[in-house]
Order: sequence, then C-alpha cells, then structure tokens
Amino acid sequence: MLSFDQEGTSTSIGQSDRWVGIVDDDDAVRASLRRVLRMEGMCVEAFASGEEFLERIVRGAPSCLVLDVRLGAFTGFDLQDALLARGKVPPIIFITAHDEIPAARLHPSAGTAGYLRKPFDMAALIALVRPWLRESATQGVAG
Repeated sequence: MLSFDQEGTSTSIGQSDRWVGIVDDDDAVRASLRRVLRMEGMCVEAFASGEEFLERIVRGAPSCLVLDVRLGAFTGFDLQDALLARGKVPPIIFITAHDEIPAARLHPSAGTAGYLRKPFDMAALIALVRPWLRESATQGVAG
C-alpha cells in the first residue's frame, strides 16, 4: 500500500510499520485527518468504510485506529465487534458528532483508547494517537 510523507513522496507501508488507520465515511473529514496526521510525520491510511478497513488489515493492523461511530449500515461499533471477534483490536479512538457512545464501548478491554466529539481540536487527536506509534505502545494492543 502506498502512503505519502510530508513532502509528498510515496512510501510503502509494510506489515511491521507503525501506522494510523482512519475510518470515516465523510470524504472531507477523512482527508483532513489524514493531512493533519501526515503533517505530524505519521504514516496514515484512510478508509471510507469498516468493510474496506477489514480487507486491508489482512496485510497488517494499524498501531491505532481513529474510528467514526456512524458509518452507515456497518457502524463503527460493528467494526469494533468484528475486531474483537478476530481477537486483535488495535487501540481505537472513537470520533463522533453525537453523544451516543455507551460506557461499555469506551472500556479499554474493548480496545478503546479515547473518544472525541466533533468538532474537536486536532491537538487533542494528535495527543491520543502519538503514544500508540511508539515501539513500546505496540505491546499494549488488545488481543
């Protein structure tokens, strides 16, 4: 899979590379989040649906997942459940424009590493994502 660094040069994200996954069905949100995280030097892949994300992780899971709650028929919670069923859940940072996240979904045992309500400060997102990209943080992945 190709990614682009800060200068726009293409790079390849391999199975062992630490990267951030973004799943949001809004093109503008996805593009904005991808751009900001790449400006911070992070490797990022973005997906329009949970199904698209599940197809990608066959080749390697992200170090962290930024996941919109409302994605259509296959919701962010459905994706969380699918990851839990597979036994490997990356740390999930839920993002939503609504206040409908049940407490059980936010528990660390379900893979949740954070929650932000849209619109949110990008510095807050970066602060939640960055620790999961460090080498030692990969040992904290549930599964």
